[in-house]
Amino acid sequence: MMQYNPTLKVKRLVVMRNDITVYDGRFHSGVNILRGDNSSGKSTILNMLFYGLGGELTDWSDVALLCTHVLVEATFNGMVATLRREISESAGRPMEIYSGDYEQSLQAPITDWSRYPYRRSETMESFSEALFRLLDIPEVTSDQTGNLTIHQILRLLYADQLSPVEQLFKFEPFDPPTLRDTVGRLLCGAYNSEVYNNDVRLKALVRNFDQTSAQLKSLFAVLGRTDQAHTLDWVQAEKTILQQKLESIQGQIEDAERQLYQSTSQDELTLTAQQQAYDNVQKLQQQIAVAKEARDAISFSIADSDLFISSLQRKLDALSDSETVAKSLGDIQFRTCPSCYSAVEAADEPNHCHLCKADLNEGPAHTRIVALLNETGRQLKQSQLLQQRRINELEKLTAQLNSLEAEWLHASRRLSELQRLPSTALRGLLRQLGRDAGYVERQLEDLDHKLAIATEIQQLTDAKEKLNTEITRLRNRNDLLRAGQSKRLQKAYAAIDQEVVKLLHRDLPRQDAFISAKHVEFDFGANSITVDGQGYFSASSRVVLKTAFFVGFLWAATKDREFRHPRFCILDTIEDKGMEQIRSHNFQRMIVEDSDACNVDHQIIFATAMIAPELDDPKYTVGDYSTLSEATLAIRKPSVG
Repeated sequence: MMQYNPTLKVKRLVVMRNDITVYDGRFHSGVNILRGDNSSGKSTILNMLFYGLGGELTDWSDVALLCTHVLVEATFNGMVATLRREISESAGRPMEIYSGDYEQSLQAPITDWSRYPYRRSETMESFSEALFRLLDIPEVTSDQTGNLTIHQILRLLYADQLSPVEQLFKFEPFDPPTLRDTVGRLLCGAYNSEVYNNDVRLKALVRNFDQTSAQLKSLFAVLGRTDQAHTLDWVQAEKTILQQKLESIQGQIEDAERQLYQSTSQDELTLTAQQQAYDNVQKLQQQIAVAKEARDAISFSIADSDLFISSLQRKLDALSDSETVAKSLGDIQFRTCPSCYSAVEAADEPNHCHLCKADLNEGPAHTRIVALLNETGRQLKQSQLLQQRRINELEKLTAQLNSLEAEWLHASRRLSELQRLPSTALRGLLRQLGRDAGYVERQLEDLDHKLAIATEIQQLTDAKEKLNTEITRLRNRNDLLRAGQSKRLQKAYAAIDQEVVKLLHRDLPRQDAFISAKHVEFDFGANSITVDGQGYFSASSRVVLKTAFFVGFLWAATKDREFRHPRFCILDTIEDKGMEQIRSHNFQRMIVEDSDACNVDHQIIFATAMIAPELDDPKYTVGDYSTLSEATLAIRKPSVG
């Protein structure tokens, strides 16, 4: 049987009351039927299953609250894992995940379990992130919906009894239409995380573009007070002229000083100012060396971490393909034993190694893949967080180094001046030359300021151009992606429409609109479904329509691998709202008939109080028939009085 990813399949559900097992149900591929009398606990088991897979419950039954925790053994794209959650009326309970089957988890030390919170944080990923990674479902985030959780996905996979029958999603009080629409698009395969990532990037780029434009406007306003077009080239040319003028004045001062040295009235020279300037230059040089060393060290760490992060990402990609590799290697056939060269007998059971007879579906390799995926994912998130901190530190060190180098240039220029000017006088001339030199220096300082502004303008202009180019590229890319998503969504809707209509045509002739149905129209955002524009039907027909939608959605996903539907659903609406027994039996037979004919791995779990007689077969059923005296949960109700 083929497998389309994502595929979720429950293998075992265990409900515990402290150390006592009060329910242990084993499930299989295809149809799974929980049968029993009304009020015997079938819905409680389905709620437990929904909760154990990551759903949120607020309407626990009294008997369910007597239980302490639930364990679910399931396969995620063929990889086995066991999930554990404590039962509580408090919302947002964490989940523990073990990389292996239920029996192995009983013997495993607590250190082999990984604990995940319900909500993600800066340093911890949620269990939804871990399960999405195992199912190869992309993370979905938007400004309107926040981070999508496994709970929101399961709401469109579980048709429960308490939700309004005319609504598609499992009911919850806070339920924005954008959230429902996002879930529907995702399961239809019409969601591309690149679009959201590009949108986030676009917002940041547009914000940077606006900030850059505002900075340029302010700088132009400062420089625009003069008639000169203060370009970088003009400022540098003016600075060259002033430096030549200053050198000429310095030459005149040196000539005057030389005359004083040769005069008989020579004043005492002092080198104190030179020494102080020299000490300042040396101090700044040492600080610059330390800053450069720190900057180079963190730059090396960033480069090294980039390689490590890339290797982690490649490892995640490789692990996603490991299941296929393991299956391919499992096809190798030996005619003789590679050790003793005796003839090898064929395996008696399918999916077992013909050499050692080990189970190929649930071997240690499958359990290690789950652990490696989750551990690698945590390492990647931690590495990315540390990398961002290094980048921030590098920016601080670079700014500090630039400041120190500017101080050093000023101090070295001052030292050079002092070394050329021994402080004596041909008083009048030297005073005038000193004033001239000071004026030119002030002009140079002003030009240094203007040079910094002109340099900043050039950098901002270049940055603005790059931002504009990247903004245009991302917008064009998103337009292309959205066009592809729209086309994909239309194809998925048409496939679901076709499958649901086929189910309605095979319903017993109870509703004229179903007999002549041409199209079903459904809207995830509006949480509604109609048949050829008609939405008012009898209560039992609404049940049929809703159930047909869930089943039709699944059948469409088994015929098109582009769906991101997990090929899994839970139905507790087979006979809700006064459903006739004969009509319920007919619908059950339709589900089983279509399931048996399907060649893609899938799972449907539903509950019924009136199972079709020919379906009461271990091939389709789960556990024993439950009654009021022998309920699904083996808990003795407390006596009254």
